[in-house]
Amino acid sequence: MYKKIITILFLFIGLYTTTVSAQQESSIEILNADQISFNQKEHEDRQKLYGNILVQHAKQFLSCDSAYFYSSENKLEAFSDIKIWQGDTLTLTGDYLIYYGDHQLAQMEGDVHLEHKDLDLRGEQLSYNFNYEQAFYDQRAIITQEDKSLTSDRGVYHASQEKFDFYGHVIINTSKETIEADTVYYWYYKEYAVFQGNGYIVNDDLDIYAQQGWIDQIKGEAFLSNQVHIKERDNNYHLFADSTYFTNHMQEALSYSNTYCMFPFEDDTLLLVADTLRNEQIASNNLLKAYYNVSYKSDAIIGSCDSLTYLPEEEMLVMNVDPTMWLEDYQLTSDTLSLFFKENNLHRASLNNHSFIVSQVDSNAFNQISGKNMEAYFAKNELSNIEVKGNGESIYFVQDESKRSLKGVNKIICSNMNIRLLNKAIESIHFYKEPDAKLYPIDKIQLNDFILKGFIWREMDVILEKIEAL
Repeated sequence: MYKKIITILFLFIGLYTTTVSAQQESSIEILNADQISFNQKEHEDRQKLYGNILVQHAKQFLSCDSAYFYSSENKLEAFSDIKIWQGDTLTLTGDYLIYYGDHQLAQMEGDVHLEHKDLDLRGEQLSYNFNYEQAFYDQRAIITQEDKSLTSDRGVYHASQEKFDFYGHVIINTSKETIEADTVYYWYYKEYAVFQGNGYIVNDDLDIYAQQGWIDQIKGEAFLSNQVHIKERDNNYHLFADSTYFTNHMQEALSYSNTYCMFPFEDDTLLLVADTLRNEQIASNNLLKAYYNVSYKSDAIIGSCDSLTYLPEEEMLVMNVDPTMWLEDYQLTSDTLSLFFKENNLHRASLNNHSFIVSQVDSNAFNQISGKNMEAYFAKNELSNIEVKGNGESIYFVQDESKRSLKGVNKIICSNMNIRLLNKAIESIHFYKEPDAKLYPIDKIQLNDFILKGFIWREMDVILEKIEAL
């Protein structure tokens, strides 16, 4: 079917060219043949040529073992050891050929080999229009050029532009990366590709998927859109977006619109959502920056902030501007909040400036710990120990054994303290200096009086709704 379509197409192109450029018309000239025969009974317009055949038409020459020449149609049918050449830059060989002189169209079949400058194309079928300097193949072909290998089910080669239009299971292998897609338009000297449909780009660091985009392999730039999925192979995280722009030899990327990232940890996965995600390569370290309206969630933690930086090599995640993190019943806030991972598990959280940890006891009562800085430690992703460093204060409500009613509230002021937790509840508090501590009976106080400076309680449901909307 494709062969019929392209034959009609090239005949039309050739006819159009002949009409507008009549001076290019010429007859096929037989320069040599060991034997020529003609039998009008067999065919009223067919000459049979045998042995050492040499033919010229326009700027191209043709040689073969045997041929039929149809003079009234200005057409040649050639067999075996066929070679067409144009100067020293283009050569086409194969086993069977029909050449339409009026349209300068060659249709070659069987072990086809096209050479143009340093490009080499091999396949089983190819049509070449010398007027338009275009080749078409509708059976899978392999093209090589310098360090490149290119294959597709169908294609059009624009020789004057040194460009290919590839269709169907396209694969381009170069020293820089591999490109695959349903359709690719490729300028091979410029190493520039535009792709559509199920596009894959694979290099030493990344596995990339997108429905469409372009890549400049020389500049190391690319733009991807529609269902973008990037896997960073060394650190095994996955990034998703509507659009991504790569620069700096594919080492930096800016992703935006419906962006999110997945970080696999042991028995857990951290999902991060933001307006924009930026990958940067600094020295040998790969950084991921997220901004604005950042939210994240795993089985162990849920949180939000305005901006975030992830350093895979250091296994560190730094949150800036109103960071909030929930760990089961505990809400952590500070000016800057950093998470440290160890062997793919949450190991430590560092809270810097205006640090605050809150847990809700009932609708009006909150256990609170505040301080200048804090270090929170984790065991199996559960909060186990909190160190308060500077300006430490604590409010802790005492409940009866049934935990159904409040008995009193402890208010403690101590610059530095260490709080140990067991089964998500405070087990003990160690004070490094003499504390100012007092227990107040619950019926003698107003709950509103037991709110530490800097207290804030944020609703976790808003963050969950944003993440679960993906």
